[in-house]
Amino acid sequence: MNPVVQAQVRKHFEQRLRLKGDASALDDADPLFSTARLDSLDAVETIMFVEEAFGIDFAEINYDLTLLDSVSAIAHLVEQRSSMRAA
Repeated sequence: MNPVVQAQVRKHFEQRLRLKGDASALDDADPLFSTARLDSLDAVETIMFVEEAFGIDFAEINYDLTLLDSVSAIAHLVEQRSSMRAA
């Protein structure tokens, strides 16, 4: 996976978690929405971040919250969508 993408996503999630007073360690594979560390407002903010930062239009894909549940999940989504655009 692209380390630059992972760093951007990690920073986004760390900011969202800090806003909630959550200073716990964050591993790239840690689920965030399915464990309720983040909520639906954070999901909307994350969708907007991914659309703006990586050009992914969630209206074009079958949206599923598991696509956004961790740093690794988003990095995988970005990588997958980038390879589809290149093909």
